[in-house]
Amino acid sequence: MGLNHGLRLVVARAGAEFMLLSVLPSGQAMVAGFPMDLTLARLRATGGSSVTDLGEREGLRGLVLRSGDTFQVFYATPDGERVIPGIMWDAAGRNLTRDHVAGIEGAIPTVTIGDVPAGAPPAPPAAVPIVAAAASGAAAASPLAVAQRAHAGVVGAEAAPHVWMFVDPQCGYSVQALQRFQPLVAAGRLRLSVIPVAILDHANAGRSTADALAMLSHSAEGMVAAWSRGDLRSAPSPEAPARLRENTAAAAAIALRGTPTLIWRKADGTEGRVDGMPTNIEAVLASATAG
Repeated sequence: MGLNHGLRLVVARAGAEFMLLSVLPSGQAMVAGFPMDLTLARLRATGGSSVTDLGEREGLRGLVLRSGDTFQVFYATPDGERVIPGIMWDAAGRNLTRDHVAGIEGAIPTVTIGDVPAGAPPAPPAAVPIVAAAASGAAAASPLAVAQRAHAGVVGAEAAPHVWMFVDPQCGYSVQALQRFQPLVAAGRLRLSVIPVAILDHANAGRSTADALAMLSHSAEGMVAAWSRGDLRSAPSPEAPARLRENTAAAAAIALRGTPTLIWRKADGTEGRVDGMPTNIEAVLASATAG
């Protein structure tokens, strides 16, 4: 789609899905969104004290505009003549915006899932076995052990190499990863466990949590199919909030930095991990074991 104010505009397609991207001059990062007809100076003047300057981020100036409890991240084009509302990703599919806003209180929300009585303070996370060792000072569980105990949807032959994948159901890269893996699952070459978490609520007004709860309301056998066909609009089951709390704790236990994140057991007994979209899926399959 050509250059626009110093950024290359592209459309990324995967089947019926597509994403509008503004690619940085370095080619090593992109913002999911297109420049809007608003200058950096105008945004600052309009937002006033509600605007927080994030400084230069991967070559673009980042800003956060706060309206009540809602946050919107903007990145200015190199010439400052346009701003892009959206999330920045690196070439491997890692969410860079989450790192950029980590120091801003409330920008990455701590979500209380489930019913909370009026006037009651947020409840602390429920006790989760997968992080109990770390909390007690004992040796922390390995990322694979954490993933194995998380709530996941499972597809694929039991004898096939097994990969665990943390996803945010609203993450475009998570969707693309599933689409790339589905033919391998169908061919009997991959067993995939999909672990839903919600890390993009700050960018989609809580849609990630709603979709993750919907996924976790399905059985392990039906969860991935429901996500794939977009069947995520039913009311969550009574068990779903606790399952999402436990998956959130699992994500924290492995220091999840973005989605998708893949974890597997290698033939030599060590663990493999890829944060973001894998560049070589065949290499992952070749090193992964069943189980």
